[in-house]
Amino acid sequence: MGFHRTYMTLALILACLGAYGQEAPFDEIMDTTRLPGQALQESRVAIRSIIVTGNKKTRDNIVKREIPFEEGRSYPMSDIIGSLHQGRLNLINTTLFVDASVDFTNWCNDSLDIVADVKERWYWFPIPIFKPVDRNWNVWINQYDVSFERVNYGLKFMGRNITGRNDNLTIMLQSGYTKLLQLTYVNPFVGRSLKHGLSFDVSFGRNREVNYTTRANQQMFYKSPNSFVRDRFLIGAGYSYRKGSIERHNVRLNYIQEKVIDSVLYYNPGYFGGGGTRQGFPELIYTFQHLGVNYIPYPTKGFRWDFAFMKRGIDKPMDMWFFNLKGAKFWHLPYRFYLSVQAEANLKVPFDQPFYNQSLLGYGDTYLRGLEYYVVDGVAGGMLRTTVRKQIFNLRWHTGLNSRTYNVIPFRIFLKGYGDVGYAYNKQNLTGNFLTNRPLYTGGVGVDVITIYDVVFRLEYSFNQLGERAPFIHMNEF
Repeated sequence: MGFHRTYMTLALILACLGAYGQEAPFDEIMDTTRLPGQALQESRVAIRSIIVTGNKKTRDNIVKREIPFEEGRSYPMSDIIGSLHQGRLNLINTTLFVDASVDFTNWCNDSLDIVADVKERWYWFPIPIFKPVDRNWNVWINQYDVSFERVNYGLKFMGRNITGRNDNLTIMLQSGYTKLLQLTYVNPFVGRSLKHGLSFDVSFGRNREVNYTTRANQQMFYKSPNSFVRDRFLIGAGYSYRKGSIERHNVRLNYIQEKVIDSVLYYNPGYFGGGGTRQGFPELIYTFQHLGVNYIPYPTKGFRWDFAFMKRGIDKPMDMWFFNLKGAKFWHLPYRFYLSVQAEANLKVPFDQPFYNQSLLGYGDTYLRGLEYYVVDGVAGGMLRTTVRKQIFNLRWHTGLNSRTYNVIPFRIFLKGYGDVGYAYNKQNLTGNFLTNRPLYTGGVGVDVITIYDVVFRLEYSFNQLGERAPFIHMNEF
């Protein structure tokens, strides 16, 4: 037993040095294979208690559920060493904390305590809204000449962790291009088991402009300077189930009421697929996420996959079954190089869908880097992205603020090269959309900057199969 205790002591010291503190990057997990594996496996240590420090609002049990240990149980030392850093990653991925550490303390007589020290984010954010409505910054700048008529502005009041259970309340008061009132509440942990969650939201929006069709892979808009051309009302509720930290299930039921003026159907009778200017329909949505990655906003190691199913409407004209599957694998290579392969597939049936249901490539996060100026509508298709990154800086800016949470702000900077391929099928391609029903490919180089509050800024210089080259800017929404 003395031999094993000696290695236990060394292992615990190494674990402390490797897992504790803010300096350890998200992707650097201690390699326990270099330690005497048999001794670590045979030596068991009991977890007396899990101590939470630094939390002012977050409840202790919300923190403890992310720690991969249970109080009162014994674990091999190899499991404890390998799980300390994973516990830190779980806490970071809750989006509750600016930083966190998981360590051991009070080791005595083959038992010890686990300490989770956290730095909480702000609870309330009155954030000004100023955001172009176009798909990306390049479209707004180069195609619409930085038109302030295509900007949303207002205030977003975000309450984060309002009861200490990672529940969020968002109130949006928006004017400009889209006048919007929205209330959203999400509580992922209701009940004692901390496995079930509930959500609710309601919104009403009005537009003076609407995208009524696509021509030459460009969105075409109808605009009325004197009246609103589109009204949209949504009310919905959701249920979530999350047993651990990796897999998450969500079910959601929405009711949506859409209304456009007669002129929209005059220019595109297939906008709703028939049935007049007003459509009311339910949406049933199920999503599953397997998040086996080190850092969800910007993974560099691990594997994740997502599945989504949606049934929109009941019968024609609003009748769609939608299936979406995403998968991504991330590798940490030597010398701080990283490789990722991401794939996405989409299917909408039946294939005869109204224009309202045909958005595919170029919308949201489903785009090929280098084709940001185009949209490719369709009912089936997908894309494959391959990226090689090299981390060139891992900086920590000392702000000088007298704040435990914001005295240091981290920045990680990556250089990257990438190539994308994609395809979109559309049975109703009748308006000269030359990128539809053909293979697509793009590539380029860029720089990624990751900083506090999971902000990721991307500056990319891309090319496409049309011979076009241009810089593009992307940033995740706060």
